[in-house]
This record gives sequence, C-alpha cells and structure tokens, in this order.
Amino acid sequence: MAVLLSAAISVGPLAFTPLAAVGTQLKVEELSLSTHEGDPGTSVSVTGTGFEACGRATLTFDGQHATPATVNVPQISGTIVVPQDATAGPDHTIEAACDPDVDSGNAYHAEAPFTVTSGGGTTPAETRTLTLDPDHGPVGTRIDVQGKGFTQCSAKSVDLYVVGGTTIKSEIAVADNGDFSYTEVVPSEAIPNTYTFQAACTGEPDIYADADLVVESPANPVLTLDPARGAKNATVQADGAGFSCPDVDFQWDGGEPPFATAPAADSDTFTAEITVPADAQPGAHTVRAVCTAYPEQYAEAPFTVTDEGGTETGGTETGGTETGGTDTGGTETGGTETGGTGTGGTDNTSAVAWVVGPASLGGALILAIAAAVYFGRLHRGPRWVRGHVRATLRPATATADLTEQSPSGEPPTRTIRLDPHADPGSSTIDEVDR
Repeated sequence: MAVLLSAAISVGPLAFTPLAAVGTQLKVEELSLSTHEGDPGTSVSVTGTGFEACGRATLTFDGQHATPATVNVPQISGTIVVPQDATAGPDHTIEAACDPDVDSGNAYHAEAPFTVTSGGGTTPAETRTLTLDPDHGPVGTRIDVQGKGFTQCSAKSVDLYVVGGTTIKSEIAVADNGDFSYTEVVPSEAIPNTYTFQAACTGEPDIYADADLVVESPANPVLTLDPARGAKNATVQADGAGFSCPDVDFQWDGGEPPFATAPAADSDTFTAEITVPADAQPGAHTVRAVCTAYPEQYAEAPFTVTDEGGTETGGTETGGTETGGTDTGGTETGGTETGGTGTGGTDNTSAVAWVVGPASLGGALILAIAAAVYFGRLHRGPRWVRGHVRATLRPATATADLTEQSPSGEPPTRTIRLDPHADPGSSTIDEVDR
C-alpha cells in the first residue's frame, strides 16, 4: 500500500502537468465572417472571439494583404477586402492573429474559409484608378489625389508625377487594400494647360493609373496703359498682371495680326513699350493683351487716339481778342454826314460820342453861319445865302459830363458839361445891303 501511494505521489505531478498544458492548447479561438464568398474587391467583416490576451490584431487573406483589426478583448473586429488578384475557387482563408502577450507568452490565432466566386489572375489595368478632385482650377487650387486598385504593388508605395514633366511626390504609401491618397496644390509656376498625372508603383512602372488636370487661367488678368491717350506712332507703356504664359500679343481693337509682342515674366507680370499703329484713326479704341499660347487668357484697356500733331492740351482755349466795332459819330456839313472814327470799348465812351456829336454840331454851325454872314456880306448877297445856308439844331435826350483825365494823384484840370435844349426851330439870317 505504501509502495502504491509513493508511486502515485511521484507519478501524480507527471500526470497533472500534461493535462494543464493540453487544456491551454485545446483552447480554440473562433472567427466569424459576414460572408464566406464573394468576388475580388468584396469587403468582408470579421469578428473574433476567445482572444483573452491580445495587444494588436491583424487580418490577412491567404496569409497576405495584412489589415489592422480593432482589439476589444476577448474580441477583435475588422474588415478585409478580397484582393483583386485572388483566383476563383474555395481554397482561400481569412485569418486573424494577435501578437503574443508579453506576460503569458500565448499567441492567439483563428481562421475561416472563403470562396472567391469569380475573377482572379492578373489585375486588369482598368481596375486601377486615379481620381483628382477637383480636376480643374487656376494656380493655388488644392487637389485631392485618390488611387485605388494598387494591390499588386509589392513596394506598397507609388510615385506621383506629371507625364513628360517632373515628379510631384515619391513613395506615397499604399494601403493593403490597394488605396492611397495625397493632396497637391497647383504651383504658381504652372501655366494654363492640360496636364496628365500618373501614379506608378515604385520600382514597377507598369503598374500605374492616369488622370488629367486642367490648369485654368487666373480669374482676372489686368492690363493698364500709360498714357491712355496719344497720337498715332506714340510710345505707350503697357503693364500686365495675372498673365501665366511665356509671351503676350497686343491686338488693336481685337483685330489680327497683333501689332506688338512682348515676353511675360516668371511672376505672371510684364512691362512692355508698344507703339500706336500708324494708321490708327482719332477716337476711342481698345488694346487687348492676349497670351500667345492660350488665347482664352487676355485683358483689355481703353486708348484714345488724338488728332494729328501730338497730345491734346487739356481744355485750354485760345480765344480771339475781340476788337470793338467802329462807331460812326458824324459831323454834318451842308447836310452830308461824314462818319468819324470811334474805337469800340466801354459803353461810357460810346454814349459820350453819341451825345457830344449833336451838341458840338450846333456850336460849329453857329460859327459857320457867322462866318458866312461876315464873308457873305463882303462877297455874297442875301439871295445866295438863303439858297445855300441852312441851320438846324437836333434835340438830345441825355446829359453827359466830360472830364479830362489827369495824371495819377492829381486833381482833374477841367470839366465840360453839355445840356440838351428844346428844338428852337429854323433860323434865317437876312443880309441887309448897305
């Protein structure tokens, strides 16, 4: 009996140890799938249970295309996409595995069968896509670049570049499902044109996809002219901004061919001297600056062609000097009016002329009559005088003072006052012979 007990005690630990070990090894993790079959590209939801100790979980399809899973012990969950190159058939496996727990040293693993219903083999080129959003815009536009279907890219990265141009970005990471994304801003040096973007697997240029980007003209190209008016053949400075092109043509009233051409600087601006066409007609015109390579990009500015002889003098009138008309005074001699000369000027002078004429005429006639009487008495008889001498006083309607102008600072020297009187009628002088 003692022997048997001793044997039992010595064997006991040996018997119990394998049982504990077997119990651990016999513990089974389970994996459930949202579907057990599907075409390449099908998304499969995966849920695992029994993952008691798990730091990080990974899903794989046939041991490849690793995709991270979410850990929430004792469960894990995630989604994996059936690869585009998966061959049709039931011989596929979706697996879930956890990294070994540091404390226990145990690794958790589970798998489930999957059937690919169609497709398989080499991924067709048309299944790889490159999308640009937006696919057009001016300089400074933000472009979202999206790629899909690059599961065959063993480098797990793509290079993005412009066909025939420079590389935009190298080694953009590709996810296990074949997708990648990148953001690019249209650079300031890009001129309006259509560009082809290409994403190619790093080291495997045959695995690629293309997409077109249209770089549009700036929103508001501007043209200014200095001066904005001048004669034909005049030189004018033209300044432009927002012209993203190597050369600019200048058109007169939108006509062809251009009458001048100038290079545009790298900063999208230009300054050029242009000459007004020799056959330009006076009046308003339009000067258009248009990109030589991209005629849809242009700006206009008004220009006025002045008359022959140069620049117009702004509104300065050279008025003619107005010479006053000639007033005819008049001295009446024997019934005939002989016009005197008067210089037009102030109204006062004119009024004096018209008043002094009749008044002074009366005095002159009286003197003439007295002289005629005197000399007639000596040489002429009464009959001759009556036939040849006639005196008439004209009435006047105004009074005027004539003041002799004296030197500055001195009083007037003399003043003459003329007053009108009623018409005395006609007077006859009879000579009495002695």
